[in-house]
This record gives sequence, C-alpha cells and structure tokens, in this order.
Amino acid sequence: MFLDRKTKWKEEAEVIVVGYGGAGAVTAITAHDAGAKVLIIEKQPSDTPTQVRHTPNTRMSAGAWFSPAEVGKTILYLEGMVKISNETLDRERKELIKTFSQYLTDNTEWMKGIGVELGKRDSLNPSLVTLMVPEGGMVQHCDYPKLPGSDCSYLAFAKADGEYRYGAALFKSLSKAVQKRGIQVMWGTQAINLLTHKGEIVGVNVRSNGKEFTLRASRGVVLTSGGFEFNPWMKENYLRITPAHFYGNPDNTGDGINMALEVGAALWHMNNASWRVVMNFPDFPIAFSIQHHTACILVDRRGQRFANERFKQNAFGYELANYDTYAMCYPKVPCYWIFDEKRRTAAPLASPYGPCNPPGGIGGDHYYIWSEDNQKEIDRGWIIKGRTIEELAQKTSTDPDNGGMMSGDLLRASIERYNDHCMKGEDPDFQKPKECLKPIEGPPYYAVKLWPGGPNTQGGPRRNLKGQVLRPNGSPIPRLYSAGELGSVWGMLYQGGGNIAECIAFGRISGLNAAAEKRRK
Repeated sequence: MFLDRKTKWKEEAEVIVVGYGGAGAVTAITAHDAGAKVLIIEKQPSDTPTQVRHTPNTRMSAGAWFSPAEVGKTILYLEGMVKISNETLDRERKELIKTFSQYLTDNTEWMKGIGVELGKRDSLNPSLVTLMVPEGGMVQHCDYPKLPGSDCSYLAFAKADGEYRYGAALFKSLSKAVQKRGIQVMWGTQAINLLTHKGEIVGVNVRSNGKEFTLRASRGVVLTSGGFEFNPWMKENYLRITPAHFYGNPDNTGDGINMALEVGAALWHMNNASWRVVMNFPDFPIAFSIQHHTACILVDRRGQRFANERFKQNAFGYELANYDTYAMCYPKVPCYWIFDEKRRTAAPLASPYGPCNPPGGIGGDHYYIWSEDNQKEIDRGWIIKGRTIEELAQKTSTDPDNGGMMSGDLLRASIERYNDHCMKGEDPDFQKPKECLKPIEGPPYYAVKLWPGGPNTQGGPRRNLKGQVLRPNGSPIPRLYSAGELGSVWGMLYQGGGNIAECIAFGRISGLNAAAEKRRK
C-alpha cells in the first residue's frame, strides 16, 4: 500500500513488530535493548483474570527449544538435513545455515540473560519420558541421529512457574521480559497492509475495534505473525496433503504472507510443516497432539497396519501423502489409532500441552480439559468403541471420513499379526523397538481418527541471514524483516524444538538489524 501524502499517523515507533508470540517477544526485546523505541501490534486481545485469549504458538507448544552445543557440528547436521531432503544447498543456503547455527548455539545463554530459567526434573510431567528434563534443564535429543554432527543436539526447557508449564511457562518468561522493558503492546489490532514510500517500508495500516488507522515505523517493520494453520484456502493450495489440521494459534491465518506478497516478497517453504498426526473433532476448534503409547497400532482406512508407531514425530505426515489413483483417495487420511482397554485407562490420549494445558489454570475457548481415563471423550463420540474387532471396524466404516473402507477381517489380521510380533519380541514389518512391542489385548477395542497436521506450517516470505525479507530476484525489501514461523528457514525436514529456537535466533537477528536502520525523518 503506497503512502498517501495526506496520511496521518496515529502512533509512531522506530521498530514495529507485527505479532506477539515467541518471535515477536524476542524481536521486541532485542530491538529495545539496542536502543530503539518498539511497538508490538497483536491481533488477539489480552487475557483477562478468568479467560485465556492470547494463544500464540509458543505458548501452546511443548516449550522446548533446539539448543545445539557446537557450531561446526550444527552446520554439518543442518546441511545434512537439507541434503537428505533433496533440497538445494547453494552458497546462500550455506551462509544462512552458518549464521543460524551460530545463533542456535548461544540462544540458551541469551535466554538466561533476559531472565529465563531452565527447567528441572519436576518442571514437566514425569510420565512423559520423552520430555523428562534432568537437573540443568537440558536433554539430548536428535530427530536424525545418523547425520554427521547429530551428537551435539540438545533441547532446553523453561522452568515451570506455578501452574505454568511447557510453552506456557516459556512464554510467561518472555512476556515478563517484555513488560519489564515497558514495551507497548497494542492488543486486538490486526495488521492489514504494509505502507511504502519510494520502495521502502515506512509503516503499517491496521484495524482495531472496527476502525482503520496507520502506524509509522521510522526504522523498520518486523513480521512475526506466524503461519497459515487456520487458513483453509492456503492449506488446500500450498500444503502437500489435505485436509490438514493444526493445534496452534487459531488466529494464524496467513496475514503476514498476504502483506509481504503485496509489497513484492518471494515465498518459500510453503508446502512444508512440522508434520505429524493429530486428533481433530468437528465440535472443537483446535486439533490435539497425541501422547505416544506402546500398546497400539496405526492402520489405514482399510484396517491395514502401515507404520512403526514410534514414528518420527516431525516428519510422519509425509508418510500419509500417498494418493491411490485407483481408489481415488488418500488411504491413510484419516488413519486410525487402534488400542485396547488397558491403554484407554492408562492416560489421556492427548498431550498435556497445546489446547490441553490452560496456562495458570484459567480457561478459554481454545482450551479443553481432557479426562484422565478418556471416558468423557468416548461419551462425546470422539473415541469409537467396539465390543469386538468386527464391531469396531463396522462402526468405523460407517463414519463418512472412512467411506466404508474399513474391513473387519483386515483389521483383525493386522491386530493378530502385530500381537504375534509382540510375543516373538521382533517387528519385521516396521521395526518397532522391542521395548515398545506391547500386545493389544482387549476387548473392548477402540479407534480414534488421526489426521496429518501438527503445531504449525513453515512457509512464508523468504528471508536472508540478516532477517531481511527478499524479493523474487533475491534483493531485500528495504526496512522489512521477519522472524519465526512466518517464512521459516526450516525446509522439508524439521528438528524438534527448531521453531522456538528459530523464534529466538531470528528474533535476535531481525530485531538487532531493524533497530540499526537509519532513522527516517
């Protein structure tokens, strides 16, 4: 949107940050500490004493950030991820990875420096083995252990603060740092257009309470408004598979992508996401991340087991994307989580973060308290129950999303074959680890639909190693920066904790460089 000479600015700041999640918080803190006057504009309203209304992805996450120990090994590891994805590893990508790796390795010290404390063993649910954190708040974790440099990979966690755990604890620490600096947050304000003058970004056109007005940025604008997880058109036209459902911020509708496109930005990584499987139900607005458990199998719409249930969590969605041109469908969309009574009563199916972990114990439209034994969810019709395998298959096949494909004979054969593997202690079909081979004993038997999706998309405006948003020819758009999941540097493959790590790394990079821009008069 071109600047009109008659434009009247409602407010002015040196750096305007569009979006108040993890990336927005870090960007604002960094720019402020570099001496700039900062204004954050946030689409969602602020919380009230009884309602959670501000739900950025960082707040709804597991709260871990990728914190590798050595720059050289991190470069090897990230370059290896690009290579095995068959993506282009040119000079520009190598330079970006080098800079990213340098910031990744000192992110945690920077976080400590702004007051974020690392978690200890009692700061996370001890039943979640994959998230148990030793003294010191660091745990070694690598999604691709066969790649060079993978042994340097760690996750860091923020310390729990009362009832604030996981991503809620992390975001509380970041928001405290924002508040401590007196950085202004303009709540309930949606960015509509970027304002330009002579090819430079000079401000933002916004809407609040039904009224539009303009905000001036005398040094630069940083877009940190997240992805397009809740924009149906973008998901259908950009992602590799549809439908896909997400459990992050329901106001992530691709606003930053549209604004960047209007001023000539190039896009990248639009068909990528942190892919896994999720539960999604028509009567609740957000998907649920699932808790892994050993006594279960995954089957396709026909009832055929098709995967190691201890799957690579951040890439599993790709395994669902095989379209059957004869059946004219995706046979694994949805797929089904099959388990028995022992699993049903053992623990909630949903992970205790995302929409299942109201920060500070207060509720909100986007939060849900999942029952400990999953009985409430059976009563709601979210979990299908059958007294026999055949009854379970019959109930599943009548669901419109299954299309009558589920076979009782095939489902029984899948369960019996899996149980035989459990008895022998070896899974020749999909190499599920021996310690995870627990039989499905039933009855009764249960099924839950699982969909491709996850916490977030990765695509958006392409950025360089300075955090500048780029045009299709590779030149930067003056005074426009980005950070976080909006145009993430992660491509096809993703490392767990990598998006929060990127929020920290590129929040620091973009915040510093935007604050260093020469002030426009």
